[in-house]
Amino acid sequence: MPDDTSPAAPVDDGVDDPVRERLIDAAAEVFARDGYDGARIQDIVRSAGLTTGAVYGRFRGKGELLHEAVVTRAVPQGPVSPAGLGQMSEVVRGSAHQIAGPLHEREALLLETYVAARREPDVAGAIHDANDRWLTAMAPLVEAALSDGTIDEGVDPAAVLFLVRILRLGLLVHRGSGLPGPSQDGWDELMSRVVASFGAEGPGEADRDTTDTTT
Repeated sequence: MPDDTSPAAPVDDGVDDPVRERLIDAAAEVFARDGYDGARIQDIVRSAGLTTGAVYGRFRGKGELLHEAVVTRAVPQGPVSPAGLGQMSEVVRGSAHQIAGPLHEREALLLETYVAARREPDVAGAIHDANDRWLTAMAPLVEAALSDGTIDEGVDPAAVLFLVRILRLGLLVHRGSGLPGPSQDGWDELMSRVVASFGAEGPGEADRDTTDTTT
């Protein structure tokens, strides 16, 4: 039987392979629930309703399977549309809006991934790949934000995107801890001021939805 912890390989989209997709969904679920060390192949195939043969016919082992789960399940799927999102302010507010409540599966997967990356090189590699995927998806929105003045030309767009990721991750840690936070209104007002400092605000900015486009 192949090694259960063999290193991850480059992402393969697995087109027209529904069994592969079931395995990745199950891996994301088990990883989010049990963490990297606790995620076992047996639990993953049980959750997927399959056998271990289904895993080893498609992946080299747990490392590759969890790599795929992080890259394809913990990040937005497909490019971000500037027309659909409007200004960069939505992305910042979306990353920082929710300050209370339990983590859903994708959020738990992302948090567990960052925790495991400190000890597991394969997981750290998955984060790098997921981040590259997210930056590619965000590129059209960054260009639009520079054009419409949402990000002033004196502000580094890379720093704004870094802030988005750090806000998101920090709030996941906070929500996972169950600690109390400020009032939602007070937090939203602070985030509005932060966003306004990047550049020009667009019309109806306060009424925009907080769309989640973060890792």
